[in-house]
Order: sequence, then C-alpha cells, then structure tokens
Amino acid sequence: MLHVEIVTPGAVAWKGEATEVQVPGLLGEMGVLDGHAQVLALTRTGVVRLQLEGGATETLIVGPGFAELTPLGVTMLVDMVEPAGTVDHATAQRDLEAAEAALAQAQDGTDAWREAEYRAELARARLSA
Repeated sequence: MLHVEIVTPGAVAWKGEATEVQVPGLLGEMGVLDGHAQVLALTRTGVVRLQLEGGATETLIVGPGFAELTPLGVTMLVDMVEPAGTVDHATAQRDLEAAEAALAQAQDGTDAWREAEYRAELARARLSA
C-alpha cells in the first residue's frame, strides 16, 4: 500500500492509502505502485486517480504543483483540489469555451494568456474526470 497525501496551501485535501496512484506529470501521466523509484516531479493541472484497497477508486481534480514519489508513497503539493464528483459538466464546458475565446484574443506569454490557459486546463480536467 502507498501512503498518499495531497496538500493545498490551506489544508491537507486528501490523505489515505492506495494501491496505485495516477499523477498528472508535466510531461505526461505517471503511474505509481508500491516500490516506485524516488522522484520529485512538476505536476500540471489534471486528474489524480487513486485505486483504493478493495477495488474502489477516488478521482480528484488538481491544480499545478509538485509530487514526491517514493517507494512507500506519494505526496503532492498543489494549488487546488476538488472531488471529481462535484463537477457540473455543463458549467465546465462553458468555462472551457470562455477560456479558449480568451486565449484566442490574448497575446502569448502575457498574464492574460497564462490565466486563460490555466482556466482552459482546469476546464479540460473537469470534463475528463
């Protein structure tokens, strides 16, 4: 079993045991099992999938941050967490459309562009959860 903690600036958002964890790494998805090599990685806005003992699963939407993977567990420090079950897909779709429209109008690399890109990534994560 892996010990898992997902922490935001305000609180420990999720803490428990899992048999497998899928982490949204900056360069792609990372699957973590017992005995994983030690890694410190940047993470992106995306979906964390936790396989719990007994076959149950937990799905969380997370903001960007860092993940420490060790042979015994996973610790993530992220800017936000929300349970996938709370997502309103119609709202997420509207958010994605608004963010994509803002991206089309913003100049690359500006604060407005970065904010719109973050909003688009978050909406995509919500829709894929």
